[in-house]
Amino acid sequence: MQLLGLLWAGTDVSRLQEHLGNLTALQGADGGWSQTPGLATDAYATGQVLFTLHEIGVPVSDTAYRRGVEYLLRTQLDDGSWHVVSRAVKFQPYFQSGFPHDHDQWISSFGTAWAAMGLAYSARTVLSK
Repeated sequence: MQLLGLLWAGTDVSRLQEHLGNLTALQGADGGWSQTPGLATDAYATGQVLFTLHEIGVPVSDTAYRRGVEYLLRTQLDDGSWHVVSRAVKFQPYFQSGFPHDHDQWISSFGTAWAAMGLAYSARTVLSK
């Protein structure tokens, strides 16, 4: 989000290269990214990073981008969603929204949205060939 904020604030992309390098260095061995150091990789963080890479102008053919796409395709569930484990303290009364993953449904719905946005750019590139 920091990179997106800098970009949306008008920072020249050439000035973001060091930050971009730091971000790609955080990619996990499985191809995904985690929300914070010490957490497992997930669709929320990975989709957000892929979206950011696209916004900065990183091509889908970039190795880090491709590995992220492969991670998302490998971890998508049969119902089309991704399960992202919530870290939130359970202080609010729980209710079912209809999205899968029960107590993790809210973050999973956002993770699924980020993953879909990140994948959309790679699908558009593949389909346009």
